[in-house]
Amino acid sequence: MVDRSKPLDVLNKSLKSPVIVKLRGGREFRGILDGYDLHMNLVLSAAEELSMDLSVTNVMGEILVRGDNVVYVSPTEQKEQGKGEAKTKEQGAKETW
Repeated sequence: MVDRSKPLDVLNKSLKSPVIVKLRGGREFRGILDGYDLHMNLVLSAAEELSMDLSVTNVMGEILVRGDNVVYVSPTEQKEQGKGEAKTKEQGAKETW
């Protein structure tokens, strides 16, 4: 039998990691997933609102996103650009977007 991840398993693995959240109406936020519940209410720290071209339009800090509005949650990696190479968090790089 194939072992498949369940949606809440993916969220649990994404705790304390950067995510992108898309809401109904088209708004997108990027931040660190600090918590969630069974209703998909999300707590994001270091949250930023993103525009259509993924540039930051509003720095918000810590926010609570009501689960009714969540279209998707996408885990991401923080990267640091330097000396021609991107270093991921797992390689011990400084945490920057």
